[in-house]
Order: sequence, then structure tokens, then C-alpha cells
Amino acid sequence: MGWTVSQQDQTRSKRLETLRGAMAAAGFDGWIIGREDMYKGEEVPAGDERLAYLSGFTGSAGFAVVLGDRAGLFSDGRYSLQMPAQTNSAEWDCNTIPDVTCEDWLKTVGLASGAIIAIDGRLVTVSGFRRSEKSVLAAGGTLVCHQENLLDQQWHDRPALPPAASWQMPVENAGKSLAEKSDDLAAYLDAKECAAVLLTRVDSVNWLVNMRGGDLPCTPVNLCFALYHRETGLCLLGDESRFQPVLTPDITVAPLTQLPAMLGDMGDGRLMIEAASLPKMLFEQIVASGVQTFEADCPLTIEKARKTPAELRGFRAAHQRDGTAMVEFLCWLDQAVSVPSASITESDLADKLLAFRQQQDGFLAPSFNTISGSGSNGAIVHYRAIAGADRELASDDLLLLDSGGHYRDGTTDITRTIAIGTPPNGAVAAYSHVLQSHIHLAMAKFPAGTNGKQLDAIARAPLWAAGLDFAHGTGHGVGHVLSVHEGPASISKRGEVALEAGMVLSNEPGYYQTGDWGIRIENLIAVTPAKQTGFLEFETITLCPLDRRLIDKTILDAGEIDWIDRYHRAVYAQLHPHLSPMARSWLEAACRQLL
Repeated sequence: MGWTVSQQDQTRSKRLETLRGAMAAAGFDGWIIGREDMYKGEEVPAGDERLAYLSGFTGSAGFAVVLGDRAGLFSDGRYSLQMPAQTNSAEWDCNTIPDVTCEDWLKTVGLASGAIIAIDGRLVTVSGFRRSEKSVLAAGGTLVCHQENLLDQQWHDRPALPPAASWQMPVENAGKSLAEKSDDLAAYLDAKECAAVLLTRVDSVNWLVNMRGGDLPCTPVNLCFALYHRETGLCLLGDESRFQPVLTPDITVAPLTQLPAMLGDMGDGRLMIEAASLPKMLFEQIVASGVQTFEADCPLTIEKARKTPAELRGFRAAHQRDGTAMVEFLCWLDQAVSVPSASITESDLADKLLAFRQQQDGFLAPSFNTISGSGSNGAIVHYRAIAGADRELASDDLLLLDSGGHYRDGTTDITRTIAIGTPPNGAVAAYSHVLQSHIHLAMAKFPAGTNGKQLDAIARAPLWAAGLDFAHGTGHGVGHVLSVHEGPASISKRGEVALEAGMVLSNEPGYYQTGDWGIRIENLIAVTPAKQTGFLEFETITLCPLDRRLIDKTILDAGEIDWIDRYHRAVYAQLHPHLSPMARSWLEAACRQLL
């Protein structure tokens, strides 16, 4: 029998009470809990979901500040409704950033002068600590790091990491060996007059070593840091037993606890660090060692974003298999909803799509939790269907399905908006304008040096002309069998980084009519050189038809119609040999020329 809401509230109330007791015993007036682990990835292991354990809030971003008599929960606008829905309003003040900041809340509740607020030094970066310290100081308090997590003292049944699942990415899929990447890194450090770099971004470490793992459900990485020295080479910082399948004579391994001793042996050379990803606890150890530091962005982030020809080939191959799974699923869906008595929930759809992907060669895992939102749920940008609490598909409805997969050679991320029966009023026109926006970005040609902010405006122009807009970015970078959301480039109003050849990003404009339906169309695009010297363009690598039932041809111009027809011809040519007979017939109809 499952717990009732009341029982869950009582359990969390007890946890909050126990935490406050531990705070008082340690001499702290407050404690900060983030939705994060030491490695600062978008996804965290179950044993690091401390924010959910304490408050009940399960969003992908947020933090809490617990005081002696008040507790504040903070997240962004994606979770304004979810925060109060998942927490006890008698115990938690829910705040949407930037409407209410941590500093605002601390001043409102009246933080006592000189109050000591503590945070686990392993779970906050140097930059994060500096931001939080500024807020606490402005409210009259002091922020300190603590070396023991007060919440972990009571969480006795914390889930452990899954069994080790390290594997080697073949050089023919990666395009560069560890030795080649190390030579490039050594040259970069030499130019910056640094002897070594502490790599504290997990995806960068896995990319450098050409290894992948199973420490997280939807991000195929091994959780670890690394120290690279120009003279002594690479040392992974973690549990050696979890890396055995990928270790070579070029790699040494040491526990993270040995880092201070290793720094003591460094000599006089400078150590490069990244404040945005380096845990404050490690930074304090570095300072105590006396090593001279040089703060800079991770030197591998931009290199990792410029995909090699081999990685791009893998992306294309993975999208062909993923497109096959998508078409088999869409064919099944059309058949399933045609049965009048059919009862299909949003979570059923996510499970069914996963089953089709699992039939494809080289499939590893979903690249994120599928967003399957029908009707009004489609208007919630980061909606997640939960079995038993989700919605059944209804006739004359829209379904927004955002999903993706990791394969041994590439990663996918695709959104399709699907008509269930007759599209609701206004949906066809809105979809057609979103499609125009998608096409404008897909067809863009732009000079080298153009950044994501400039391209974002190009994409939005057709929507703006129709009086429509969307609140999220137009595109994010995508890792190669790593994180599905990858920096440093993005196509958004905040995208300051110039796009370069080899980068893979998403193209996902949308429109959301709150309370009714949501529309998003997403393909992945690769940046490639254009014929004109000094210019770049995009190659669309996602393969899946668009829903013709939602396209109003009268809204589109001749060039946009031509793009759709050319895209559909390419989709059919690449996918039809791999489909079942029924799905092949379905695809032929879905890809026929617009009339």
C-alpha cells in the first residue's frame, strides 16, 4: 500500500525537525541544500537527491534555505506550480527566481545579524559559493562551508551508485585518441603558462579519456574528476575499481582524497582551475597546498563541442536508427488512437516509445526523461507524466512528445507535436507559424563569428510577425553520447558564444497556449561550412516526418514548402528500407508532397 499525502508530509516534517536539531548542535542558524551533487551535472544520482528527500520537490533545478523557524524553496519559472504542489505550504515558502531571490527572502524573514548559514563545501562550486555568500552577507549573515552534510546524518538508506558500467568509446567513433587529445591539452596549457589543469566537469573528463559509463540513468558517464599534468600525464580521481575496463598505461587513478598530496608534489607550476565547476572544498585544499592557481573556463568544453567527422558520422547513424523507432511508434500511435475504446495515457506513450528504441542496435538509454504532454499538459514546457497521475489522450487533442536516446555512436533529441483527431481551434495556424520559425533557422546562412543570440532572433522573426513567441531558448548544444544539454554554445537570447563548424545543436521553437495545448518542433542540426567562403550553415540530421494534419500551406511561402518536401524526401529515402511493411506504408503517406 502506498503512502498517503498526510503520511509523506509527516515524514518530511520529521526530517525537517531532525535537520534543525543537527543545525543547532553544530552552531548554525541556517543550512542550504541544493539539487546537486559534487559533479554539478544536470542529472544527479538518486543518493544525491537531497532536496527531494527533504522537501518533496523533484524539479531538475532548485535549492532550499532552512532556518530555525522558516524554510524557503527556490527554483525558476518552469517549476512555479510544481513547487507548492509537492511541498507542505505550512512549512515551505516557495519562491520563483528571479521574481524573489534568496537575498530578498532572507531580508523578508528577518535574518538575525551575524547569523551563521552553512553549506556542504563538496556540493557548492567556488562561483556558487561566492553568489550565495553575497546574498547572505547582504541580509546580515555569514556563509560558511561545512565538511559534513547534516542531512546525510539522518538519511541512513541513501541509494548507492549502480554497479560500475565503464566502456571504451572506439577511436573510430570518437575521431581522436586520448594521446591526441592530451597533446592538444598540453599545448593549450603551455600557451597559458600552466603546468597542470584540474578537470572538474564530468563530461569533459569522459570525453578526454574516450570512456563512457552507467553512473546516471540518462547521461552515460563515469562520475569522476581528473588531474592532467604536462609532465606526468593524466590521473583520474575516483574509485579505480569502477574504471577497470577503460584503463590503459597512459592513465593512472587515485582517490580524490589524495589530491592534496598530489598538489604538494606539483612544484612551482601554475594549476588551471574552473571556478564554475570546482567544489569549494577542493578549492580550499588547493589554497592550503600553496599551489599557484589560474582561473579559466574548462579548456575541453569548446573542443568537445566541435564534433569530429567521426562523431558527426555517429550522430547521423544514430538518427537513422532513432528515426526508424520514431516512425514505428507514430504508425502504432495512429492505429491505436483509431480504436474508439482505446485508453492510452501519457506515460503509456513514453513507455511504448522507449520499447521501440530498445529494439534498435546500439541503444543505451533515454537521453532524458520523455516529456509526453497532451492537451493542457503540453503547454507546460518541462512537464513529466507520472503513471497514475497523468492524463489520457482525448479526441481532437494535441500531443507534444519530446524524447531522445543515447546510442553507442550518437545522441538524439526530437520533439514532435501530433494531432489526435481534429486539431483544436487555432492549433493549425500556430503550428504552421512555429514550423516557419523552425525552417528559417534550418535554412540560415551566417558569417563565421555569429553567435546564438543573433540566430535566435532570425528564428523568432516569423513568430513575432504573427504576434507569437516562446519563453525558452531556441536551441541548446548536444553532447556526443554525453549530456544531451551541452555548452558552451546555445541559440537563445543569452547565447553569446559564436557557433563553429562541427557543433551540434537543437532547433526547437514553440508556442504554448496556457490551459489548452502546446506546440514544439525539434530537430538536431549540425553546423557545417557553407559554399561561400567564411560562411556557415546547418545540416538537419534528425529524421522523422512532420504532422501534415497541422500544416496550413496557405501560411507558408514557396521556399518553406520546398524545404518541407525536400526534408520529407530525405526522411523517406533514409528510413524506408529499415521499417516494417505497415510503418513503410505509413511513412510513404506521411512524406508525400504537399499539395
